[in-house]
Amino acid sequence: MNRREVTQGELDRLIDAQELPQLRADRLKQIESAVIADLRPVRPMASDGVYVGALAGIFIAICIVSCYLIAGRDGWEALSNLQRPVVFIPLLAIASLLAFSLVRQMRPAAKYVRTTALFGAGVFILLIASVVLIFHPMQETAFAHDSLVCFRAGMMFAIPTAILFGIVLWRGAALSPALTGATAGGLAGLAGLTVLEIHCPNMNVYHIVVAHLSVVVVCALAGFIFSSVTFSRRWSNH
Repeated sequence: MNRREVTQGELDRLIDAQELPQLRADRLKQIESAVIADLRPVRPMASDGVYVGALAGIFIAICIVSCYLIAGRDGWEALSNLQRPVVFIPLLAIASLLAFSLVRQMRPAAKYVRTTALFGAGVFILLIASVVLIFHPMQETAFAHDSLVCFRAGMMFAIPTAILFGIVLWRGAALSPALTGATAGGLAGLAGLTVLEIHCPNMNVYHIVVAHLSVVVVCALAGFIFSSVTFSRRWSNH
């Protein structure tokens, strides 16, 4: 009989059939003391709604502060009545999906974690396709320079958002750090992308794909790598 053919009931019977030596009462006390010596009460996590609200609050606060106090709303004014819903409705949907997935990842054995994250990634791909369809190529004399400026601006808002998300996530117990890092990074990148879409009046499709949408991809990859490396080092030190 190989290992895969052993059922839980058969395993219990095999264990029960073994004759284990009897331990003295004082020895049992020593084992019990060693087990419970470092046990501490665990503070229960808040409800999913609280954490979703916290993530949403951080996301919205970053966008409001950056757009109304720092960056401005030139991009919003430059968008047509068709382009605004095509851009911002998917952005809202992706952010909601990633926030829900992120909160579920904080709880061990939660459902719909990977499915929701993958669905959010699928909607992001649809967003890219929509941008390619409704925006058009334009001549730019300083394409590389302007793209780098926008990319840096997006990252400037995405990085503090990711740090604030990390503070919230620290309350949970994610069992897949790489997925959690990628999801948090992607959500932080969406904050940077939202700021750029509201601020930047450049309607060149190449500029939007290269300088704006790439912020989400880079942040998701950075979150994946950072969480994977951090988790590996933590286990190697134990």
